[in-house]
Amino acid sequence: MERVNYVRIVPDSHSFGSLNNIVMHNTLNPEELTKEYLLIGFRNTLKRNVEIQKLDKTKKDEAIIFKSIADVIHYLENDPVFSLNMFVSIIKSTIASGYDLKPKYKMERKEVYDRIDVERQYQDLRWTPRRAANGVRDEEKPPAEWINYMEFHLNEAKRAVYELNDEEALAQVRKVAALGVRCLELHGCPERVIPEELLNEE
Repeated sequence: MERVNYVRIVPDSHSFGSLNNIVMHNTLNPEELTKEYLLIGFRNTLKRNVEIQKLDKTKKDEAIIFKSIADVIHYLENDPVFSLNMFVSIIKSTIASGYDLKPKYKMERKEVYDRIDVERQYQDLRWTPRRAANGVRDEEKPPAEWINYMEFHLNEAKRAVYELNDEEALAQVRKVAALGVRCLELHGCPERVIPEELLNEE
């Protein structure tokens, strides 16, 4: 099956994955970190369901920090004389206080599992007539064939990403997950044994 990769650069679509990226960017290319660039980047970061969160609770908060992206945006929008050095200094204090950017979950894992289960029910209802028509039972299909099905829908997800259709891309990922479940139902699912040292980590 042909592999398809879609990449499309959209103006003003940048976002931030870590507060350290801003510190490094300031070291390498400070002229790019304008107030407008930072505002667009943090607004996009918020749209992507990423937020400033305290990841290291053993660290005490310094005097002036950003506790949310809303704080950052408010600061940038209301600072009449923007100082990049001052802004980066607050970012550094935020990092030193144990904060960084981290994705927020939109759904609990149980809810995701429930939706994958509904997709499995749909697949059985949708494809049973086709199986009967061509006489090939699911049980006769090797893992490689299921992987081909999953790869097809991954390519559809890539196409949706190219078309800036996140909803359709996620729908295709749901199909991939359910196809993976069907494959493992038929051929067995190797057990994942969690190492004891990971279970004992705090």
